[in-house]
Amino acid sequence: MNRTINIAMLEVRKLLKKREFLLGLIMILVMGGGITYGAYVFPTSFGVHNVIAFFGNFASILIMFLAAKSLGEEFDLRTVTFVFTSRSSRGQILAAKILSVALANMVIGLCGGILYDVALIICKQPWTVPMLVGTIGKEIMIYMIYGFAIGATAVMITCFHHTTITPFIYLIVLFWIMPSMLQMMAQKITGLQKAMDYVLFCISDQFLMYQDWSVKNIIVFIVTGIAFSIVGITIFEKKDL
Repeated sequence: MNRTINIAMLEVRKLLKKREFLLGLIMILVMGGGITYGAYVFPTSFGVHNVIAFFGNFASILIMFLAAKSLGEEFDLRTVTFVFTSRSSRGQILAAKILSVALANMVIGLCGGILYDVALIICKQPWTVPMLVGTIGKEIMIYMIYGFAIGATAVMITCFHHTTITPFIYLIVLFWIMPSMLQMMAQKITGLQKAMDYVLFCISDQFLMYQDWSVKNIIVFIVTGIAFSIVGITIFEKKDL
């Protein structure tokens, strides 16, 4: 366990130092600032709650890219054999990569929480210091859980497709396109709508953008993340590198 955590911390530092992460985070914050200004100028038609929703929408793209890159980059750079022939087991390394995505997302959640607090203050919404601190803590927790599930999904897909771009496309399809398709099918198939409430891809927007972090949603994210992690590790341990 200690070895996994140590590897995860190294992976986190590697993710946070990536140019894509820094540029992506800056772009998200700039767009988030624009949304905050919109909430200030048009308070009746563009509420403060839209700030964190739009921030989450922009951030999800960066999160998916980082998740796909966590393992996919090893194949792209042809370092996979070197990395997975170290003293650490394949399972430990994959678990560390998934954990690193979750931990890196805490930084994104921190920025989102600060942006939301700024929007509350600028738009003259009721606030207290404990409330502002609680908002930041909530966002960090939401993004960490979201990052864990996305990281597990990306690693599992990468175990089948040894690259970065293909898992990234899969994540876009699964989390952005599939929910709309299933929603259309649910209008004709009885019971599908209820089943969708327990599908990770279908509740991701509720969880990240609309801040619906009910016990059910949290359980779906954690259980699905654990299941995908186990599948990915099991598959990868049997692969011939």
